[in-house]
Parts: sequence; structure tokens; C-alpha cells
Amino acid sequence: MRLLSRVDKTSTTTDEQSLVGQAEAEAIEAEARAAQARARADELRERAALQSDDVSTSEPDDPGVSQGRAGARRWRPRPASLAAVVALLAGIALLVASGYLLWGHHLEQREQQRRAAFAAAASQAVVTLMSIDSAKAEDNVRQILDNSTGQFHDDFQAEAGDFVKTAQQSKAVTKASAQAVGVESMTSTTATVLVTAATTVSNSAGADQQPRNWRLSVDMVDDGQQIKLTKVEFVP
Repeated sequence: MRLLSRVDKTSTTTDEQSLVGQAEAEAIEAEARAAQARARADELRERAALQSDDVSTSEPDDPGVSQGRAGARRWRPRPASLAAVVALLAGIALLVASGYLLWGHHLEQREQQRRAAFAAAASQAVVTLMSIDSAKAEDNVRQILDNSTGQFHDDFQAEAGDFVKTAQQSKAVTKASAQAVGVESMTSTTATVLVTAATTVSNSAGADQQPRNWRLSVDMVDDGQQIKLTKVEFVP
């Protein structure tokens, strides 16, 4: 009886230990699953946070701005709008071209006017220089000096006295006329002009000489108030 009792106690203790071990194993397994579940939950939360940051960065908070961008992406130019833009650009190009042509025409007109002014002044300077009346020699010299400048003015003024005496002694009248004139070169303030002139000389006895032709190269300068003669050369 005692042996059976010991055997029963031993068997009972072994069963209890087995149950305790099983329970501990189940508890360990449950803790492992719980840890995995927590890790999974943390991972999901991190992903959700990252997606939330991306959305807030890429999309504006203002619905109006978002709608405006969406509308801008959806807008497509219509054929009528394209035609209007092309017509506008063509009109601008036409205005620019017209303005350029008008400006070029204006510059050409100014150059022609300046060329004509130099030619007219050169013709008059030659006529004044070569038209000498012995009875009006002093007035003739004064006119030449008034219409000249530079080195020619200074040289002619230095010889003015002798020129007047020679003209008065000749008892003659020389009349000059410009036959042809052409501007050889020109800047904004100067020009070299070729002038063909004819002179006729008559003396106090009434005898007239045959007309004589001359070719002259004259330099003219615009001093801001008048175009004056500054150099004279006779051309063969």
C-alpha cells in the first residue's frame, strides 16, 4: 500500500511538472507573438507617417491653389487663340519693319538735304569768289571773307589789300556762274564739292572776253550757323 501511494504521488508530481512546462512554453510563445504584433504595428505607423508627410509636401493646403494647378494642367490652347497670337506677333513684326523702313527713309532724306545744302553753299562761294567788280572791289572782298573760314580766310585776308588794288586798276568786271556741282565726299559737318564754273570778263571800254570755264574742288564746313568755304583748289 505504501509503495502504491509513493508511486501515485510520484506520477502526480510528474504530471504537474509537465503541465507547468507546457504552460511556460505557451506563455513564451504568446510573448513572442505579442512582440511581433507590436513590431508590425510600429512599422505600419511609420509608413503612415511617411505617406502623410509626402502628401503634405506635394499638395498645397489651399484647395483653390490645387484647383488652379489642376485647371492649368487641363488647359489646352484653342485654335482661335493660336490664330490670335499669330496675328498679334505678325502685327508686331510688321510695325517693327515699318519703323525700321521709316527711320532709314528719314536718315536718307536728312543726308540728301545735307548734300543739297553743301552743294548750294559751294556754288554760291565759288560765284562770290570769282565775281569781281573793280568799282565794288572792297565789297566783293568783304563778301568773300564773310563766306569763308579757316586757313583760306586767313590767307585771303592777308592779301585783301593787294587784291583790291589789282581789281580797281583792271577797270574790269568779272561775272561768274556755276554750271555743275557735285558732292564728292561728306561728313556730318564737312564736305568736298566739285564745281564747274564759267566766267565772263568785260572792261571799261565795253569789250567782252569769251567765257572761260573752270573746275574747282572746294572744301566746305558747317560751323553750326553757316556753311563756309575753307579751301579752294583749281582742277585741270
